[in-house]
Amino acid sequence: MRHPDAQHGGVSIVVETITAREHPGHGALVDELGPTLEALRREAAGRSDVEILVVLDAATSGDADVVRERFGRVQVVMSPLSNYFAAKNAGVEAATGAIVALVDADCVPQPGWLAALLRPFAESDVSVVAGQTRYDGPSLSARTFSVPDFATVIGTTAGASGFNVNNVAYRREVFLAEPLDARVRRNGGCYFQFHALRSHGARIVYAPDAVIRHGVDVDGLGFVRKHFERGFDGMAVYRLDARRVLRGSAWVQRLGPVALLALSARRLFGDWVRLVRHRHQMGVPTVALPYFAGVVVLTRSIELAGGVAAWLHPGWLSSMPADVTAPSAHERH
Repeated sequence: MRHPDAQHGGVSIVVETITAREHPGHGALVDELGPTLEALRREAAGRSDVEILVVLDAATSGDADVVRERFGRVQVVMSPLSNYFAAKNAGVEAATGAIVALVDADCVPQPGWLAALLRPFAESDVSVVAGQTRYDGPSLSARTFSVPDFATVIGTTAGASGFNVNNVAYRREVFLAEPLDARVRRNGGCYFQFHALRSHGARIVYAPDAVIRHGVDVDGLGFVRKHFERGFDGMAVYRLDARRVLRGSAWVQRLGPVALLALSARRLFGDWVRLVRHRHQMGVPTVALPYFAGVVVLTRSIELAGGVAAWLHPGWLSSMPADVTAPSAHERH
């Protein structure tokens, strides 16, 4: 029996490695990659049309041989920059498959993930397929922060509401025509790319059965840092949006924090509406709606603080360029 993606010329799965080493106390890279790559090898078992690419950079180039030795089937690709989005771009550029799936190194695909992610591509007008990501385990942190961090990606009558680049597949030519913007420090690049693709008329759909479990990185006060950095990086995305594919870019570029306040209020209202209308798809019990309504108030408030901080002190986070300004109109992003 032909696989549903066979007509498309094979599949490439790209795994960046920055997320495997970005948190204090991580082990050897090859060990951190183990759960992800073992799961991917199981998904690709018996298929000659699937390649797995692991993206390293200058900080991990010495691990190339041990990664090849431990995991055999994988190919190693070098990224020119130690940047999350640059790594994904490098992997897609090196890929040979007509369909390219992106996975993070702290994520573990669940059984049936690959088939579910590829199935919608049987329709020729589908450009991108978003999978379902949730934090792993039964802890309160995992169940709570899965909602604001990942569950906003849902299926609607217009297609997917967004995608996370830890669990998404593209037609390769679609991605290459609108790659991730490596000038973005860490957060917001997927949101930026999603809206850029939508502005070109790309059809983006949601595959809820393509499930990935994300390593828990929000224990303790980790969620504060995570959402502060989301807000901080979001300001850079607005500044970089010369084509203004994001509805708020023009206002933020003109008014700064004043516009951020209005945008945060609009987003919060949208979050509440989504919780009520799509609670079952998001995995939110009706009785828990007030709790999660409070959670999104908290996370949006932290993101707003991060955005204001980025406006006032754009070089505050050491890895953020000190001078991030909107590019001229002739630049790509």
